[in-house]
Amino acid sequence: MVDSGDRVAVLDLGKTNIKVLVATSEGEPVELLSYPNAPDASGPYLAIDLERIEPLILDALKELGQRHRIRAIVATAHGCGGVLVDERGPVLPAMDYEAKAPDWLAGAYAEIGPTYDEVFCSLSGGAMRPAQGLLWQSRAFPEAFARARHYLLTPQYFAFRLGGRPVSEISSLAAQGHLWNPLKNTFSSIVETSGWRSLFPAFAKAGDVIGHLSPEMARRTGLDVSVEILAGAHDSNANLFRYKAAGLANHTVLSTGTWMIGFNRGRRLEDFSEARAMVANVDVDGEPIASTLTMTGREYAMLAGDRPVSDARAIAAAAELIAQGTIALPAFVDDPGPFPGSGGKGVIIGPKPEGSAQQGALAALYAAFVADLCLDVLGSTTPIVVDGGFATNAAFGALLAALRPGQTVAMSRSKDGTALGAGLLWGRFGRSLPVNSVILDTAEPAAVQGLREAAHRWRRLADDKTRL
Repeated sequence: MVDSGDRVAVLDLGKTNIKVLVATSEGEPVELLSYPNAPDASGPYLAIDLERIEPLILDALKELGQRHRIRAIVATAHGCGGVLVDERGPVLPAMDYEAKAPDWLAGAYAEIGPTYDEVFCSLSGGAMRPAQGLLWQSRAFPEAFARARHYLLTPQYFAFRLGGRPVSEISSLAAQGHLWNPLKNTFSSIVETSGWRSLFPAFAKAGDVIGHLSPEMARRTGLDVSVEILAGAHDSNANLFRYKAAGLANHTVLSTGTWMIGFNRGRRLEDFSEARAMVANVDVDGEPIASTLTMTGREYAMLAGDRPVSDARAIAAAAELIAQGTIALPAFVDDPGPFPGSGGKGVIIGPKPEGSAQQGALAALYAAFVADLCLDVLGSTTPIVVDGGFATNAAFGALLAALRPGQTVAMSRSKDGTALGAGLLWGRFGRSLPVNSVILDTAEPAAVQGLREAAHRWRRLADDKTRL
C-alpha cells in the first residue's frame, strides 16, 4: 500500500549506524531502515566508507519511495567528518575521526592550531577535529589537496551528491571541528592562516532548499526530479532543533548516541571549563550553545556487554554494586571526556560485576554519573530531556532522575530524535505553530540506597590524578 501523504526522507549518518527515515512534515516517524556503519581501512588512512554508504542509502530511498511519496531529502551527521571535493566528487577519502595520525601531526598542529579560548573545543589526538584532518591531508597529499574546490561537511556532501549546490551550514561547520570561532562568528585562525577559506562555499541555512534531485539520482532511486534537497545539519543540533520546533527551547537536552552531547541555552561561553569537556556548538539559527561532549554511548556499550537485561533487574543490581563498592572510573575510550589524562585508563574498582544484570547496572551507573556531572558543568536548572540511544534506557533515566531531584527528567519516546529533528527542517520557515509530535515520558527516580553518595565518591576518585 502506498502512503498518500507528502513525506521527507532523512539520511541519518551516524558513526555506528546509517539510518534512512521517512517522516511527516510535523516530525512524526513513518518508516525507518537501519544499517550498521563501519569505516574503510583499505586506503592511506581510516576513512568514512562513502563508496558503501552511497549505494546503501540510494537503495533505501528506492525501496522507501515505492511506499511513500517522498518530496524532500535532508541529511544529518556527526560533527567530525568532511569531504574534499572537486566538481565530480571526492579528491581524497573522507577521513574518519578515529584515523591513526602520523607522528608529525600533533606537533605541526600545536604550532598553528587554534586555542581553546578561540574555538571552545579541546584539542584531541589524531584526526578527531576536522581541522586536524585538513592539515594532515594538505601536507601528506598536496597534489590531491590542490585539486579540491570545496570542503563539505558530511551532511552537505550528501546533499551535493544528490543534486544540491555546494554549501556551508553553520551547525555542521561549528560542531567540534576547530573551524569556527563562535564568539566572533567567523572562521577560526587556522582556516585563515592556512589559506583554506576558499574551500568553504557560501552559507545556506539548515532548512534551505539548495537544489533538486539530479536526473542521475532520480533514475537510481525512482524518485522524481522535483524532490527538494535541503542543506542539512549536524546531528545533535538537529536533535536540539526538534525541541525548539516543539516550543521547548528552554529545556536542557542530552542528545545521546555514540557520543552524549549536553545542550543548555543561556550558559555563558566565556567562562567555559576545558577540563570538563565543555564545547560550544552553534545551533541551526546561528546561536552559540553551551555544550558538553563525552563518548558515553561507546563506553556504555563496552561496560554493558552483549546481553541486555530488564530495567528493573539493572536498578536492583545497581543497589548491589553500590553496597559492595563496585564502581567504574573513566575513561574506557581514548577521549578523556571531563577527566583530563584519563583517556584509555578506565578501570573497575571493587568486586567485579557478576552476570549480565550487574554488567548492565555498572554501565547505567557510569552513564548516569557522567550525565549528572555534565549537567552540573552546564549549570542546568531547567527540565532535562534525554533523546537518542539512551531515551529508551529506563534504568539510566531513573538513576539520573534520582541524582537530579530538583529537575524533571523526561525521556523521549523516540530514540531517533536526531533524524526526526532533521526532518522538521523541511518546511520550517513556513511553520508558525509548535509541532506536537514530541512526546515525553517523565522518568521516576530510582530508589537506590546510597546512590548520591556513590556519585560523590565516583567524582572524587575520577578526579584523583594519582590513579592515572
